[in-house]
Amino acid sequence: MKKLTIILSLTIVALFCCQCATSKQYRQAMKGAKSIPFKTLENYYVRNDVKHDQLQRFIFDNQQDFDAVFGPAALMGGLPTDINWKRQFVVAVLLPETNRPTMVTPMDVKQSPGNIIFYYQVNRGRKTSYTLVPFAAVALDRSVDPQQLQVFYIEK
Repeated sequence: MKKLTIILSLTIVALFCCQCATSKQYRQAMKGAKSIPFKTLENYYVRNDVKHDQLQRFIFDNQQDFDAVFGPAALMGGLPTDINWKRQFVVAVLLPETNRPTMVTPMDVKQSPGNIIFYYQVNRGRKTSYTLVPFAAVALDRSVDPQQLQVFYIEK
């Protein structure tokens, strides 16, 4: 019993330390962060061969990687949002598959040196008989190498 208590205590302390480090990094990123323009990607769907059982976060800097996760959904009266890969990159968040109609709406994107902060809102509906993979994706201007950025995803 004593061993279990010690292990549980160490686990809690470790989780608390990780949270403090993340909070500190986030506070550092917020210093001097300014809202930047973004383009919400519309008329795309998450491919069914992508893992759907957990929250996933992505930074895409090329068409091939993007196409491995998303497919274009040509709807009546709407084409998929065009992405200029030479000038833009994509930041995306995928929520786990759900049987509730769920809207994930990008609210704001802020940038500070070396950091991007992506704010999004999640609205969930009532249970249905079908499932879907909710997501939000935005195209951002390529001011620096996207792989050198640290991205913070904040659900409002």
